[in-house]
Amino acid sequence: MCAICDLDIAFAVDHPMTLKVAVATRAAIEEGRLGPAPHDPAETLGTLRARTRAVEALRAVQERLERTLAPERLVALPDFFVLMIETRTWGFFRPTPSGFDPNCRSDAPRLAENDPAGRDAAIVVSETAVKGICEGRLSFDAAASQGLIVVDADAARRDSLVAAWRVAYPDTGFSRFVCV
Repeated sequence: MCAICDLDIAFAVDHPMTLKVAVATRAAIEEGRLGPAPHDPAETLGTLRARTRAVEALRAVQERLERTLAPERLVALPDFFVLMIETRTWGFFRPTPSGFDPNCRSDAPRLAENDPAGRDAAIVVSETAVKGICEGRLSFDAAASQGLIVVDADAARRDSLVAAWRVAYPDTGFSRFVCV
């Protein structure tokens, strides 16, 4: 993921699946399937602080994928974006054999194409769901089946991304501690 200019990757672009993920997240919180949404008790959490928290969640995903995927599997992943819906923060992930490339992509994701092959691969998720996933309380498959995370890509890129996230966040055998 872009490590130097994370905060510049917040494009004024929403993904068409943002509302669906937001509604599913709210339902999961109200039904007790997810922990509470991030909240600042004093309600003084500014945009920068909220975005910094979103970037921290994106970095946790980055580290988990880098540590759980073999280099040849990591480099086989397509480039992809992750949208944290609460703050509209986009992270761009370009895999390399040594991890995700820290250089930024300066343009917004292409989302308007009718053909999925013409769009950039994008993962739409709430920070609340990412927290549950990263803590091992929610597997990738459970989050996807509940609509808490959506992978928007053509079939080949989608299958590759789903397989990688399943390795990183399995249904069973999850450990928060991953050795490299």
